[in-house]
Order: sequence, then structure tokens, then C-alpha cells
Amino acid sequence: MFKIFIALFLVIICLTSVRIENRWPEVYQVYFAVYKDDLKAEKKLILRKFIQEGKEYFLIVDPHTLNTGIIEASQKFLRRITWQEVNLEFKNTPYIRLIDSSIKNSSNVQDAGIIHVMPDQKGIDLTVDLCPSHKPLDKRIFTSIITEFEKFDHPVPLAISVSGLWMEKHQKDLDWLKKLVKEKKIKVEWINHSFHHKVNVNEPLKENFLLQKGTDISEEILDTERKMIEEGLIPSCMFRFPGLVSDKSLYEKVTTFGLLPIGTDAWLAKGQKAYDGSIVLIHGNGNEPLGVNDFLKLIRKEGPNVREGDWLLFDLRQSLTNEIR
Repeated sequence: MFKIFIALFLVIICLTSVRIENRWPEVYQVYFAVYKDDLKAEKKLILRKFIQEGKEYFLIVDPHTLNTGIIEASQKFLRRITWQEVNLEFKNTPYIRLIDSSIKNSSNVQDAGIIHVMPDQKGIDLTVDLCPSHKPLDKRIFTSIITEFEKFDHPVPLAISVSGLWMEKHQKDLDWLKKLVKEKKIKVEWINHSFHHKVNVNEPLKENFLLQKGTDISEEILDTERKMIEEGLIPSCMFRFPGLVSDKSLYEKVTTFGLLPIGTDAWLAKGQKAYDGSIVLIHGNGNEPLGVNDFLKLIRKEGPNVREGDWLLFDLRQSLTNEIR
């Protein structure tokens, strides 16, 4: 009996140790540092440090292109800095200039952040939001854009704003999207859309979504990124507020995580029209078929221009950096 007790005690200790070792935020944390591949290389910015399978890694952003990537951690050519120092170190790059510019629009209760970019050609930037939902992924969005654009723009660029709970509850749908990426049919900018995406239909906007009392913004942001990485996705340096709802204080707090908030000037299900340079919002989580139908009508209408290469889906990162330059 005593031996059984000891064995059970050791099992409990082992399980407890695993839980403690993998708890947030010890293995996934905000970590700002200047990084260079070598002394002659351009400076990049480290946003996060994390541990995966016993190895330490960095989530890194190129401040000139907004491209993010994951590299194995190294102390070579590394200099730790604060967020305030990030703003000074990279103040002339598109990354910081975009964040600074977006803050001018941070007081809006709804749709703060960058909502439109001026394109060199005709077309739009498509963003697809995946909020928590009991319904399956609306695959029509992806099959339709592949059919319309694949011959002229391969892989087809788009941005997906994904919530943590959607990833947890829709593994097969997420795997299907990852397969499209692997097959180079689509190229995705994976935007953080918070983990829980809480909403209360009975509360005013000023007390709703991430503005609800008791919201842990660090958990909402970092747990979503960690889930992305566990799924093999590379988190963007962008953020989309749930419901597009925020206030100035929350907005500025989100930017201190090194994130650039992205809004929209064309939420199709709300009746807003898309124009050249619009950052278009549709929901791919099955909850807004009206917006998806309007988008499908739009690309059918523009079909002849698409086939002539005169109407495109833009890469959001390129649109943003071109805009600020």
C-alpha cells in the first residue's frame, strides 16, 4: 500500500511539474530586442521569446517590410531594449511610422486603426475574420478567390484574423486552410484577433468585447500567438480588435505589444461598399453569409478586370508599406 502511495505521489509531482513548466507567460513572453544576422545586415526587431520542445526561439519582424518570422534564439548581435526605445530605434521605418500614424485614429470606439490604403492599381485588401463560432468555415470564400485569381496571382494573398477559440474548436477547418497555404494556393497574413473574443449583446460598445471588465489583454494577445505557433502559423505584427471595438487607452496598450491595429472601411455585411484600396472585412466563420455573398458578387462583377489583370487582391503588408513610403 505504501509503495502504491509513493508511486501515485510521484505521478502527481511529475504532472504538476509539466503544468508549471508550460504555464504562460514563462515560455511565451513579450521580448523586445534589436537583432542582426551579422554586423552588415539591416536591423530587425524581436517581438517575442518562447520555448518549444526545449529550444528557445524568437518571433521577429522586419520593420521595413512587416514580414514576420521565427528564428532559433541567439545572443549574437542582440541588444535588449524597451518599447519606448523601439520607437526611437526604428522611428524612420514603415513599421513604427504606421503605428504612429494609426494612433491618430485611436479614439474611435469602433473601427480605430488603419482602414484604407491608397493603391497603385485597382483592387482591395481582403481580410477574413474567424471569430469563435459553432458553424463550419465558409469555404466558398477561399475556393472562389482561388478560381478567380489563381491564374493571375499565385498564390492569392489575403489576411485572416483568427481567434484562439476558433482555432481550438475548428481543427479540421484550420488544417484545410493550412493545406491551401502548403499547396501555394493562398498566401495568408495571420492576424491576431484575441483569444476569447468575448461579446455581450446586452452591453454598450464602451463596455463590450475587449473593453469588458476583467479582460486580461496580455492573455488575449499572447495566448492567441502561442496557439498560432503551436499550429505552425507565423503570427503577424498586426492586430484586429474583436467587433472593431476599442478605446484610446486599450488601443495604445495593444501597440505596446508591438502590434499594428487594422480596421476596415468596407465591412460588407454592414452595407459598406468596397472601393479601390479598401481594407475589406468579411466573416468566414459561418455567422455572416450576407457579407460573403456580397463579396462573391463583387469578384464576379470584377471578373473581366481580374482576367485582364486590372483588378487585384493586394498583399496587406505590401499595401501598408507602400502607403507609408
